[in-house]
Order: sequence, then C-alpha cells, then structure tokens
Amino acid sequence: MSKLKLSDLTVVTSSVYKLSEINEILGTNHKVSKLDIPEIQSLDLDEVIENKAKSAYEKVKKPVLVEDVSFEIKILKGLPGTFIKFFLKTLGTEGTVALVKGKNTTTKVTAAAAIYNGKNLKIFKGIVHGTLSPKDHGKFGFGFDKVFIPRGYKQTLAQMPPSLKNKISHRAKALKKVLAFLDSQSQ
Repeated sequence: MSKLKLSDLTVVTSSVYKLSEINEILGTNHKVSKLDIPEIQSLDLDEVIENKAKSAYEKVKKPVLVEDVSFEIKILKGLPGTFIKFFLKTLGTEGTVALVKGKNTTTKVTAAAAIYNGKNLKIFKGIVHGTLSPKDHGKFGFGFDKVFIPRGYKQTLAQMPPSLKNKISHRAKALKKVLAFLDSQSQ
C-alpha cells in the first residue's frame, strides 16, 4: 500500500454515533457521509468489510476508511453477528437479550476497520469479550452498548463515560491498529 496519512482518508459512514466515536478515537473531525453504500448480507465480517470498502471507494474515488461490527452471542452460535443492526432494529436491545434469557450470555464483539486505496485493502480488527446485561443500562453510546458488559468491567458500555469506552472498546482497538499502521507508513 502506498504511504497514506490519516488526512488522506475519507471516513465513510452514515452513522453520526459511529462517526463521533471514530473522530474521538482518531483525533479527527470527519463529517458524516451521505453516501448510500449497500451492505452485503453475510455472516463473514471480512467479506462484509471488504465489500463495504470497495463500494465506498467506487463512490468517492479516493482512499477510504470504513468500519463494521460483528456481535456474536455464543449460545446463539454466533448470531446476530454482522446482522446486529437488523436484530436491534427489529427486536431492540432487550428483545435481542431475551432470546438468551437465563442462559449463558458470553458474547464476543469484533470491529473491523478497513482502509482501501483502490488497489490495496488492509483490515484491522479489535475484539472485546464480555457478557450481556438482562436489561438496558446506561445513557451513553448506541446500538448494543446498553446491554454489553466488557470482560473485567461491571458496567455496560453505555454506563461508561465515553472517554473510557473509547479507550477499551472493540472500535478503539481496531482504530488504534489503523493509527499504528499509518504511523509505520510515515517512517
């Protein structure tokens, strides 16, 4: 991949919440993208993120940074996975958690951030293991943040101040790898 700087990248997302976290973690001031990037239906996070990166590049014709998440509940054999947005839209957080009520709520959250410059694709992942809260807790965050308790913590992501969440989250772990890669390119 030719040498890229953070300022060369266009962050493509339609989520103001996700963009806010990305900007906080990266120390940037990207704007929300109004692009409609179709998302393929696959449980394979690598396939989803690769398709998203290439589709975004085709729209903007410059290097892009895209991100996606897989929310895997062990007892559900990895579901909802990359379909988390649809589960939340249909069932909500408490409805999703109700599917595993009284059962093992071990969960793995993986964020995949991808950089694509039209030729080369780099994917960076951040993984956080944890459990599910039986009820919504917290006022911060979005998506599944109100029900996901990272391992080693007693609070959901939504109960944590954003400054803490943005240091320990799946997204933070993936984006820190992006920064490390870009830093290594500049040396």
